[in-house]
Amino acid sequence: MPANKLMRFYRFLLPFDSLTIATNLTYSEVLQKLDEIIEPPQTFSMALQFQKSHKPYQGTFSGNTFQIRRIISSYRNSFLPQITGEISPQAFGCSLKLRMNLHLAVMVFLIVWMSLPASMGVLSLLVWLVDRSVGLIFLPLFGMCIFAWSLSLIGFKIESKRDIKFFSNIFTS
Repeated sequence: MPANKLMRFYRFLLPFDSLTIATNLTYSEVLQKLDEIIEPPQTFSMALQFQKSHKPYQGTFSGNTFQIRRIISSYRNSFLPQITGEISPQAFGCSLKLRMNLHLAVMVFLIVWMSLPASMGVLSLLVWLVDRSVGLIFLPLFGMCIFAWSLSLIGFKIESKRDIKFFSNIFTS
């Protein structure tokens, strides 16, 4: 399977998104715009629920890279994208590369949580292939896995589309 098809298959299966923005802004102008929209991370997330933030993102800078996430206070979403960005100076402006993934803890939780129904589903499928009188018990087990996967994918994609639109509007205008 060629690498391009493998990458598309990977993007289809896992909550992942990326975006590259070419802008006419200089490196210092890009840093200034990012400083206008990113505030330092809060030590307790509960503080954000009671304090109105004036910036839409929180995170950290390190050289020409940054790690941020959007601040949401009116609802909860465990599938909120964690954005890693890299700023690259170009001959005429800059290039921003954004990669969006699920938080590592959420990904680990989903894998651990779904390992039991997935393994039981595989075992019951093998038993069903040997003895058809057992019944189709593997269908609801695989259904649970598909439901958890689609829930995480849809929750992530809704939020990542908002982030893509936000960054596209800021750096292409």
